[in-house]
Amino acid sequence: MTNINSNKPITAMAKVLIIHTGGTFGMAVDANQASTISPHELLSTLTNHVPELCSIANMRLKMLCNLDSSDIGPTHWVELANLIRQEWDTFDGCVVIHGTDTLAFTAAALSFMFSHITKPIVFTGSQRPLKELRNDARANIIDAVQLASTGIPEIMVCFDSRVHRGTRVTKFSSEHMEAFKATNTQSLGNFGVHFKIDKRRTRKPISPLLRAAPLLDARLDSRILCLDVAPGIELHPDIRAALLTRTKGLVIRGFGVGNLPINGTRSWVQLAQEAADAHVPFVMSSLCVKGSVDLSAYENGRTLRNLGAISVRDMSYECAVVKLMVCLGRGISYQNTAQFMVTPLASEVLTEPQEQYTT
Repeated sequence: MTNINSNKPITAMAKVLIIHTGGTFGMAVDANQASTISPHELLSTLTNHVPELCSIANMRLKMLCNLDSSDIGPTHWVELANLIRQEWDTFDGCVVIHGTDTLAFTAAALSFMFSHITKPIVFTGSQRPLKELRNDARANIIDAVQLASTGIPEIMVCFDSRVHRGTRVTKFSSEHMEAFKATNTQSLGNFGVHFKIDKRRTRKPISPLLRAAPLLDARLDSRILCLDVAPGIELHPDIRAALLTRTKGLVIRGFGVGNLPINGTRSWVQLAQEAADAHVPFVMSSLCVKGSVDLSAYENGRTLRNLGAISVRDMSYECAVVKLMVCLGRGISYQNTAQFMVTPLASEVLTEPQEQYTT
């Protein structure tokens, strides 16, 4: 890790675009219920509650939407990417305020949609509203704006004093301030007495004269289905037929390294076979947050692999779901889907499945 002076950004008074999408961050909570804050009040709320932001950057606010993140999906991802692309020449860094429940999905989506990023795009949010006495919103927005002012050309998530890659986070807690953890990798940096960033794993800031707009490919196909396995679960033939008739891809969270029942309960194997016959990608993730999917480790996994099941390796569940949408949206053939899923696009997967990170 390399220390970066936390008292000021690398680029003094950088221009930071803040895009609000909703979530807990901007909510106003009274004694009876929680209600979202009026959009036009957010910038004044920021400057009133966090006046030091004005000493970090010149800020400008754009309202994309004001939604619970449970309601944010692929349509909003595309709108957000288009807005950032349209505003590219107006800012040095961008902060996206987002609800925590689906933040990891949106960060992954933008990481895949954009290529050749030349400026920071930072996602943040909070577990408690900014207007509450006890909140994490204040520290998170300060850290995010400072991170967006460093020039680091990455899509990142900044939360609870930690910096993560946009394709490598998962929400693991609904009650702790540390809502997110990095999956199968280390964080990129952290905010403490100093801001420490791992320069070995992040791209170097680019001269302002060379910060060309990134390439944007916003093609997505969300006609996929995600299923979790549990002991004793049977998939009736009618259910399997309905799934494959209406679905373009499947993401299955299996046990451990990607196992599904093959003895006694045969319906999962039958689903894999029927998906292969219909040329519907059958993607294996895991109920485990940490570790890699390895379909060669056990007979159950090998059976699935022989039927065409695709391992996500060490990708997070959120990232695997979004990447399959990208794969389908870009028209990748069924025969090439497995290769696409394990080819790194935004540092989301290790090139060697046997390699493991420790945290």
